[in-house]
Amino acid sequence: MNKKHKKQLVLLVNLGSPAQLSVAAIRIFLRDFLSDKRVVGLPRWLWYPILYGIILPIRAKKLLHKYKLIWRDDGLSPLSYYTKCQAEKLAVCCDENTVVDYAFCYGDNTIKERLMHLEAQYHFDSLVVIPLYPQYSSSTSAVVFDQVANYYSRRYYIPSISYITSFADHAAYIQLLANSVRHHWDVNGRADKLLLSFHSIPVALVDNGDTYVAECELTRELLCKSLGLTPSDVLIAYQSKFGRAKWVEPATDDVIKQLAKSTSSIDVICPGFVSDCLETLEEVAIQYHDLYISHGGQKLCYIPCINDNPAFGSMLNEIIKQN
Repeated sequence: MNKKHKKQLVLLVNLGSPAQLSVAAIRIFLRDFLSDKRVVGLPRWLWYPILYGIILPIRAKKLLHKYKLIWRDDGLSPLSYYTKCQAEKLAVCCDENTVVDYAFCYGDNTIKERLMHLEAQYHFDSLVVIPLYPQYSSSTSAVVFDQVANYYSRRYYIPSISYITSFADHAAYIQLLANSVRHHWDVNGRADKLLLSFHSIPVALVDNGDTYVAECELTRELLCKSLGLTPSDVLIAYQSKFGRAKWVEPATDDVIKQLAKSTSSIDVICPGFVSDCLETLEEVAIQYHDLYISHGGQKLCYIPCINDNPAFGSMLNEIIKQN
């Protein structure tokens, strides 16, 4: 088969989600996700009995209810839908010599599957890989690097490869966040405090050189400047702790409990996610909302992720040109 020659492939990569709204699909996704040594660094002999004996049989059933609360009517998870939209928005900004596609680290439509599919149709001079994690972490962004490198370790042709490790301080990204906050304030009014909730990571990763927390703090600093606010107006916290290891704090649930005693309203945005997902739509918008109310607060508003905002495609195209 004759392949079409293209100068460039741009591959957007996000975490992934269950392929279907079922216990079996959730179990497969969890198995792939929690088997990654970048995600859980315990020895396999210690971790696998816990994973296969406790977590997969029990947690998948519990998560089904949570996913039902956020699942789209078209049969897709929000993360899958919005990642597809983001690839489409970026493609509009690129020239005819660039192919834009998307993949996930876990579940369906993996990096390996997409690259095999695309390389069967095209010959590329270069590959630009953009992990859709604004702030770099070894538990997320580095996973993308691992999987791309592993794929090409078995290939006979390797294009020129560029990795966009993060865009935590990119001016257009900060502007997108600021515009989201301003739009929310225009429509709903401004709450007493703005809370930035990032996904947490184990402290051990930071101790070993992971730059994630520093990049989260940088995003907060730049967003404050863009909004004309002080750090006391814009708080930062970390959500979604998993397991017994020490994770980066302050924990979002603890901060929300404290704010419920001193404020009547808070706005929460999650700048570590570019697509709404279980952690934003269920954990923040539902769980943390109820937590805030139950501890005396009156109103918690969740500010959605960038999602299908066309400006995000323009921002990604700008990053590609700069690199």
